[in-house]
Amino acid sequence: MKKFLCHLVKITLPIVLFFLVLEVAIRKIPNDYQLKKDYLNENAAEINTLILGSSHTFYGLNPEYFSTKTFNAAYVSQSLDLDYEILKKYNSKLKNLKTVIVPISYFSLFETLETDVEKWRIKNYVIYYGLENKYQFLDHFESLNNHISENVKKGIKHYFLDKSYITSSDLGWGTNFNSKNKKTLNGEFTAKKHTAKNFNLYNKNVKSLQKIITLCQKNKTKVVFITTPTHVSYYKNLNRIQIEKTIKTIWELVKNNPNCEYINMLTSEKFTNEDFYDADHLNEIGAKKLSLFLNKFVTH
Repeated sequence: MKKFLCHLVKITLPIVLFFLVLEVAIRKIPNDYQLKKDYLNENAAEINTLILGSSHTFYGLNPEYFSTKTFNAAYVSQSLDLDYEILKKYNSKLKNLKTVIVPISYFSLFETLETDVEKWRIKNYVIYYGLENKYQFLDHFESLNNHISENVKKGIKHYFLDKSYITSSDLGWGTNFNSKNKKTLNGEFTAKKHTAKNFNLYNKNVKSLQKIITLCQKNKTKVVFITTPTHVSYYKNLNRIQIEKTIKTIWELVKNNPNCEYINMLTSEKFTNEDFYDADHLNEIGAKKLSLFLNKFVTH
């Protein structure tokens, strides 16, 4: 038995040490989640306008063009429940917060990151934001959420080839959806991908919105809901029931909560092909245009 245990230790110890070193190495690579957390930790008290949400606001709203002190805390696939958790975490520090911007996209009320194909991103909120882990034990680890070869490649690219994994500006805006490398504006596939199979998560997401509204009401903070512009090839392929339910829900929330406002730019003609990175995301040109437009609602 002793020999067996010694043999087992000899086999497992190098493996454990390897994963431990890999875990530490991956965590030390600067990333967007860490950037956003650090900014909020250090500057939350100065922020007047906080942008939450998914990739539609991560890429679509650039704080540089707001006249108030603005930070973009949105990120790819960030769902409404996580928006609330971030707002709640920094609530006591956001002493000068006047406006919270929350995107309402076609999919917003019908999915969460936990149920999405990109649920592997949840570990970033647990590890870097320090949010309570309501999900799985594995979400405490970088090394157990991607294939080992992907983690090794990431480490090699960063430590030996100086590759940066930061895609945000200092103010949290997503910089890599650039007009120079824009995609084909064909939104039919994306629209179908964003169409819900069922409405099972609707009530949960509406509750998350109500939590955001209530928290903001207590702090006398305005909530601006925005449906960001999309290309005609995207919005013409949306399911009518889903989009109408979304818009109706938000208008009802606005009607019942005086601190809320809704701006629906889904089919806005103010935006042309030159403003889009792909069918449902703005590039840096469109982001500037939308940010300057929305700034009027934030400052008045």
